[in-house]
Amino acid sequence: MNLDHSVYPDLAEPPLELHTMADRADYVHRICGAFDFGVFPERDDWKLFAGWKDVFDWIPLRDSPAYHTFRSRFGWEPVTHGSHGLPFHWKMADEREGRIDPCEDWV
Repeated sequence: MNLDHSVYPDLAEPPLELHTMADRADYVHRICGAFDFGVFPERDDWKLFAGWKDVFDWIPLRDSPAYHTFRSRFGWEPVTHGSHGLPFHWKMADEREGRIDPCEDWV
């Protein structure tokens, strides 16, 4: 398993393997968090996540555009967006600029 250790700045020794569902969920959360802030996932992460639908279903990151991007890319059924009541930052920016993002349904 080739993991991106840059998403573990809080650990002196990042894991080499992810043995439990919780470990995998933590990794998904870390990769999605980085992706949400503009750090594109490594090719190995895309390959790894393609077989982790069970993890994505177990921990829906409803407020993460990256999470929804992975689900869409893999052809998995969509999960409803977060219930916090605030629109995503990209949606607010589009509205301020008076435009509609043609790719909004892909996120």
